Amino acid sequence: MIGSSDQLSFPATPEGENGMPALRKSSDRYRSMATYIGALIRDLRDSYELRVGEPLTVARLAARTGYSASMIGQIERGESLPESGTRVQALDDALQAQGQLKILWPLVQRLGHRPIDELSAATNPTTPSYRENGPCALTRGDDMERRHLFQLAGWGLLAQSPIFSTGEHVRQMIEQALGTADDFAADDWESRCTNHMYAILNQPPAVVRDNLYVDLTNVQQKLKLSAPDKAADLQRIIAWLSVMYANVSMRLGDYGSAHRWLTTARHAADASKDLDMQVWVRGTAAVFALYSPLPITNTLTLARKAQSLASDRATPGLLRAVAAEAQALAVMKRQREAEDRLHQLLELAGQAAAAEEFSWTDDAVWFTASWVYSYGAEVEKAQEARDKVLACAPRYQSTVNVLLHEALCVGMSGGYNEALNIATAVMSDLDPAYRTYIMLHTARLVLNTVPLDKRRTLPALGDYREVINARTQT
Repeated sequence: MIGSSDQLSFPATPEGENGMPALRKSSDRYRSMATYIGALIRDLRDSYELRVGEPLTVARLAARTGYSASMIGQIERGESLPESGTRVQALDDALQAQGQLKILWPLVQRLGHRPIDELSAATNPTTPSYRENGPCALTRGDDMERRHLFQLAGWGLLAQSPIFSTGEHVRQMIEQALGTADDFAADDWESRCTNHMYAILNQPPAVVRDNLYVDLTNVQQKLKLSAPDKAADLQRIIAWLSVMYANVSMRLGDYGSAHRWLTTARHAADASKDLDMQVWVRGTAAVFALYSPLPITNTLTLARKAQSLASDRATPGLLRAVAAEAQALAVMKRQREAEDRLHQLLELAGQAAAAEEFSWTDDAVWFTASWVYSYGAEVEKAQEARDKVLACAPRYQSTVNVLLHEALCVGMSGGYNEALNIATAVMSDLDPAYRTYIMLHTARLVLNTVPLDKRRTLPALGDYREVINARTQT
């Protein structure tokens, strides 16, 4: 993710009713109505090919609406707004949005870039003094924003936010009243990040997402008010939390959100000047790319650039980058190179200090070995690696994925029907809440081991497709 050669660009959210893109339940990027409508425009453009049958690039959208490509980018990022209802209508028509943008425009025009959280606090009926005198006070007698916020609530936009649904905005106001809102302890935040990482490895991603969102909101507020000597620590925490939010987004199949959060994580890590965090963010991006719709060569690019940034020390970020490269080479059937990188990973892991807070543990090494040996159809070595993963107090994600590695190994060895049966059984036994898109991606790789000319004759193919295409609970 350094420069233009390694940018991630994921597809939009899966479509909702009537073929239109489904609005994401998480509201991490809807900090204002400007960012909300910008994200909606981006989703409509990303899903255009799926809905209409042909791609719609930024340049084409610009040409159809009379904007420059750079201005379209600014609008999609929420940095600028269309200057008139006529422009909004042109965007709605060009995107075949069926009136979505036109309906939203009066509210967007009124609220624009004002933070939704601040507007909500400003309309809190139980604290009139806060409304009148606080940092986000409304003009006396002007209740338009209140009515607009009630409209937002009616549409479900505010209710979707953990800040509101968990009562977090009330808790923050209590902290302000107690005079403790500005407290910051780096150790407390690191402990919180470690707890989030544990939750990601052990709980359904939809459960983890809301708590991550709340802490990201909190630390962002702390950063705005922080003293210069605390900024670097907070930027490091933001990078850490952002990577974990990207992790959860990947597991929920929201690849566009994952990309944007990884970008934020990279920016925060770079701002913190913490080299270990910079490498970890980039190494993690390389791992995530293994499970994205991008060409596998993108993983190699990301992994190698992360390694080029690393120091000589065996840090968790370097380990992740080497692991991602080994796995990518295995998928590309460059088995000798993959095993060379695996051996390097084993050597580095022996030098690395314990780093459980970054989710790098002994089972991560053997997980990589299971992947590499399964793709190489090295049955005994793959089985040994899987056994070592399962012996390391496995989390549900590791357990499910290495069982799918077994299906990959069987498929690479020519046991096509058995491979599909294994993958079907593994996914069928999984509670829908734990059924992540990373697991689905691995399960779909099993079918890739089967030659096209043999697929129709396999008795297990029907059941496999039924299970793989079942809805994932988010």
